Formats: sequence, C-alpha cells, structure tokens
Amino acid sequence: MVEAITSLIIATDGLAEAYVRFSLSDLQDLICKSPRKGEHVRRSNHYSRMPAARMFSEVRQAILPLALRRLHRRGDLERTRLLIESLAKHWRDPLPFELLIVSPTRDADLLRASLPRLSGVNITLRPESDFFLPFSGFFMLTGWFRQQIVKLHVPAVLGFDGYLTLDSDVVCVGDFDAMTFIEKGRALSRWEPKHHHEWWQNASRFVGVPYDSKGHGLSVTPNILHGKLAAQALEHFRFGPIDPMTSLSFQVIRKLGTIPWTEYSLYTSVAELQGNLFDYHLHWDPCYFSNTQLFSEQSCVWDADAFERLVKLPNGPNAGGTFIIVQSGTRIPIEQVRDYCLSFAS
Repeated sequence: MVEAITSLIIATDGLAEAYVRFSLSDLQDLICKSPRKGEHVRRSNHYSRMPAARMFSEVRQAILPLALRRLHRRGDLERTRLLIESLAKHWRDPLPFELLIVSPTRDADLLRASLPRLSGVNITLRPESDFFLPFSGFFMLTGWFRQQIVKLHVPAVLGFDGYLTLDSDVVCVGDFDAMTFIEKGRALSRWEPKHHHEWWQNASRFVGVPYDSKGHGLSVTPNILHGKLAAQALEHFRFGPIDPMTSLSFQVIRKLGTIPWTEYSLYTSVAELQGNLFDYHLHWDPCYFSNTQLFSEQSCVWDADAFERLVKLPNGPNAGGTFIIVQSGTRIPIEQVRDYCLSFAS
C-alpha cells in the first residue's frame, strides 16, 4: 500500500487535545488485526459516561439523518414534511414525540425554515458539525455511510436510551405510543436473515465474531436501537489514539467495491460478541410473528407499477405495520403519495 500521512484529532468530551500522525500501514496494523477468540481488548469509553440503563423503558425519540440532494432538494423536503405529518397523525402518547434531525451545515438554515411544526412532534435540528470535528474520518465517507454513522454516533453521544431510526423516505401509517414496541423491557425490533446480504459476513470478520449463515440480525431502517449498544458498537473500533470514525472510514476505503459494514450489522455483531444483544432486543422468532409490527413490507411503494396496484386496494385500519417506505426514485407526485399514506385509518 502506498504510504500516506493521515492527521487525526484526538477528542475527549468534544475538545481537541492533540494532533497525532500515523502512516496508513500503521493504521492498518491497528485496525485490521481482530482480537483472537478469548482475547480481551481494553478500550476507554469516550461516549456518555452515564450509568448503564438496562433495556428499554420507552421509545419516544427518533434520529433522522437528512442531506438535501442538489438536484432533488424540493423532493427531499416534501418527503420529510410528509414523514413529520404522518408522525403527528399517528402518535398517540400524552407526551410529545422527539424527532432529532441531523444535517450537513449547508442544509441547516433551509431545513429550519421549511419543516412544519405540528402538535405532538418536537423537532430539533442540529448540524453534523455539532457532533464531528472538522478533520474527523466521518467526512471521508460518502453520504450513505455518513447517515449510518449518524444513527449510531449521535444517539450515543447524547445518551439516548431506546430510539427509532428513520430516513426521509419512511412514512408512518399506524398508531403508536412510547410503549408500543416494548415487551417486558426489550424492543420489538425488525430482523432479517443474515444470508440475505453479504455485509453480514463482512461485518462479522471486521468485528471478530463467528458468522452464522442461519442467524438473523437487525434489519435496515426503520428500526429500533438502544443508545447503550450504539455506543458499545462504536467503542469496539477505538484502537488507542485511533477513533471509531477513522477506523470505520479506513475499512470502507480498504474494501472499495463492497459494503464492509452497515450500522445494523456493526450494532448486532458487537452485541453478539459482548453477549448482551438479547438483553435489549426480543429474539427474532417472536418479533416475526408478533401482532405488533414496526414495518410493513406489503404496503411499501418500491416503484410506480407497485404504486398503481396498491392505490386500487381498499385501505383498512391495519397497513400490516406502523411504518412503510415510499422509495424516493419512484417519481410519483408527492400529493398522490400523501393521499395513499394518509388513507390508512387511525
């Protein structure tokens, strides 16, 4: 590998302490050598130093990474407005739903001026620069990987307990409250078979946990995570002065052409390694067959043809789940999408 010099800022409690220089070969030695089975690696915890809050007590917070695309800014704003509108319609708790939107600094002012303020939903908008230093490895990543990091790092820094992960193409179509997705202190999260995606095997190798092709892991957005396990996942990739952002961005560069990890594969795999995944999340079997479903595959809009078929079906009180996805590339007029999504009965 060609030698290059990387400048890193080492931060504690958000303050830059020192600059340290490493060659990429040194960085590779630190990151790519996973601990052998049974070997314990000591890592200091740079995330919230609050007492460990075991399991889930409620889910009333959500994280939404949002970067407006230059050529599709209007569509991105319209879909985000629809998400907020749908949350306001279906939230059934006496206390407000807390939605945190994290955006690039360039988008923050426009979003503050454009997003609706509706009863029952408190919106907080913060720029990425509030959570990542200017020379962070976070800014080496492309937009898709940045969004994944935001869903782990920001809740961990802010000390979230249970929280929803959202994207701008997600819409709420079913009523819920702070306790809907909790059963006996554990989350009714969304799972998927690991053999469906290659990133599960890649992440297992990176984390240092055995890959089980018959196993299941937490599926993609929307989903329910816990801030304690999000912090745990990131801390696993702190190697001395090398922070998790640098470790993860280096792995993306090293594995160009593949998907070396996703936020959910890292979260799941590290919790499996630590043996505490099912302290926080209900096993996948009861989640698959529960009457309470976070997500409805059957009501999602993946393309224009599927949309034409779905709008002809009678919408009843149950969409099959609380959230659906309306794929942003369908080019369906937003008013038609709104009519479809808000047609599900409360």
